Amino acid sequence: MTQRNADVRAALEFHAATRYWRDDDGGIAMGTPPALENAIWEEDRSLEPYPFKVYETLEPIPLPRDFAASSIPALEALSASGLDGAAAPDLELLARIGLLSNGLLDRTVTVRDTVITYRTAGGTGARYHLELYVVCCDLPDLPAGVYHYSALDHSLRQVRSGDVRAALGVEAPVVMAVTSTFWRNAWRYKARAYRHAFWDAGTSLSQALAVAASAGVPAELVLGFADAAVNAVLGVDGAREATVALCALGRGGPPAPDVAELPPVNLPVRPVSPREVEFPAIGAMHRASSLDTRAEVAAWRSATVAAKSPEPAGRLVTLHPLPDDAVPPDPVEDVIPRRRSTRRYDTEAELSFRDFSTLLDRSARGFAADVLPPLACYLIVHAVEGLTPGVYLHHPALGAVELLRAGDFRADSARIAVGQSYCADAHVNAYWLADLRPLLERYGNRGYRAAQLVSALRAGKLHLGTHALRLGACGSTSADDEVIEFFSPHAAGMSYLFVTVFGVRRPRGPG
Repeated sequence: MTQRNADVRAALEFHAATRYWRDDDGGIAMGTPPALENAIWEEDRSLEPYPFKVYETLEPIPLPRDFAASSIPALEALSASGLDGAAAPDLELLARIGLLSNGLLDRTVTVRDTVITYRTAGGTGARYHLELYVVCCDLPDLPAGVYHYSALDHSLRQVRSGDVRAALGVEAPVVMAVTSTFWRNAWRYKARAYRHAFWDAGTSLSQALAVAASAGVPAELVLGFADAAVNAVLGVDGAREATVALCALGRGGPPAPDVAELPPVNLPVRPVSPREVEFPAIGAMHRASSLDTRAEVAAWRSATVAAKSPEPAGRLVTLHPLPDDAVPPDPVEDVIPRRRSTRRYDTEAELSFRDFSTLLDRSARGFAADVLPPLACYLIVHAVEGLTPGVYLHHPALGAVELLRAGDFRADSARIAVGQSYCADAHVNAYWLADLRPLLERYGNRGYRAAQLVSALRAGKLHLGTHALRLGACGSTSADDEVIEFFSPHAAGMSYLFVTVFGVRRPRGPG
C-alpha cells in the first residue's frame, strides 16, 4: 500500500465529517459536533448539473433495445457466483448491461420544474452521476477499443480505438468501468456524495452482475486497480470524474497486447454546469484511497480480513428459503424494469417467512470479487410471519437469524432513519454495518471504498429480489451514530454503511 493508504485516518475522519444527525428543527445536519453544517446544498439552481455525459463530436453506435428473455430466473441470476458460465461477451450483452444497470426508464418525475427521468438502477436522490465505459478486445460485432455507454440515447461512442486492455491490469475479454462525476451528486449532498458514489455503483453493479449471469457470462468485481492508469485509459481526469469500480466480463479470449504510452483523450464534452462548486473532502478522500502502481494493486488484492463470526448468544431461527426449482420464473429483463423505490407498505399484512428467508439467503451469497470485506447485516423485524418482532442479526453461514432483542421498534425505525415514516411501515429494515478499524488496517483507506460499495451491492441484490417476489423495497438514509447506538451493545464499535427497508406493498386504491 502507499503511505497515504497506510495512514487510515483519512477514511475515519471523512466518515466522521459526513455523518448525518437529526437537528432540533427536524432537518438533517452533517458532521461531528460541534462542527455541524446543513446536509443539503442546492444553493444555486442555475448550477443544477446535467445528468448525462455527452461527447459532442463522437458518432453513436446504436444498440438493440429488445432482447429475448433469458431462461434463468432473476432470483438465480442475482445470487450467482459469477464463476459459472462459458458464454462470451458480445454487443448484445453490453447493450443489456448498459440498459439494465444505468439506462433510462419510461418514468419521469418533475422536481421544482426539473424533469428527471428515472434509471433502471436507483440513485441517491435521483441525482444520477454514474457513467459506464467498456474496454474490449475484438468482439464478433464490435472492434477493439474503449467505448462510453450513453444513457441519454442508449448507444456506444468510441473514445479510443485498439486493444488497450493491458493498461488496466485486468485480464478479461471485456472490462467494464464505472465512473462517478462527483459534482452531479454533490450539488445536493455536498461531500457525502463520495459515499453515494460507491452506494450507487454497488446498486448498479448488483444488476450488471445479474444480467451477466443471466446470459451465462462469467463476471468478477474488481475494486483494486491503479487509479491514474485506469482513468487515463478512459480519458477521464480522475478528479471531477473518476473510476470507482471495474467489472471483468468473460473468460479467456485473446491475450491483451502490450500497450505503449497512450495519448491523452481530448474530446469536447458538454459542460455539466455553468460552473462547479468544490467540496475538498471528496478529492482528499479519493486521493487518500488511491493506488498508484501494479505492485500496490497486487498487494492490496492479496490482503484478507478474517470475517468475525461471533458465536450466537441469542435464540437462532433457521431460515427456509425457496429451493431453486420453486423460485418465480421471471427473468431479469422483466424484473429490473419494474424495480422502484417502495415507500407505501401494507401494515395490515405480514411478510411471509419463506420470502423473508429467500431474500436474506439470496442477497448474502458470495460473488466473484478481488476483495470481499466482512459486513454484518442487522435487521429490525416488524411483521414477518411466525417471527417475533425485534432486532436480529443475520448469520449467512448458519442459514439463520439470531434474535438480539424482542420488541416493537417501529418508532425507533423511523427515528434513526431521520424521521422517514416508511421505515416504520415497512416489514423489515436491513442495516449493513462494519467494524472499520480492522478492515482499514488491512486494506488501507481504500477499504472504505470497498465496504461502502459491497454493502450497497448486497442491498441491491435484496432490492432486486423483492421485485422478483412481487414485493417492494427502498434504500434510505439514517443518522449514523443513532444507528450504532440502537444496535448496541452488540454493534458497539461498528460503523453504519447502508440501509434498505422491504416488505409487502400497500395495494393501490381505487382509481
